Amino acid sequence: MSKKETMTVEGMIKIVYELLKDKLNIVKLTFSSGVNLASEEYEPHLEVDRCPLCGIALNEDGVCPKCGYKKP
Repeated sequence: MSKKETMTVEGMIKIVYELLKDKLNIVKLTFSSGVNLASEEYEPHLEVDRCPLCGIALNEDGVCPKCGYKKP
């Protein structure tokens, strides 16, 4: 980021989103600090294969790490 961001809950959301948006499919971030609360929602941008039984993301081999389901 080129400009300095203020350390408010809104600023922390912007910083975290910029750092993690390429690695995680972030759809909502919420930060709270004392009585201050901020939340931001984003459109999903990554396609993730999920287990039809429990909803956990499948690993690179197409296997669910929780229940052992294998993608056909």
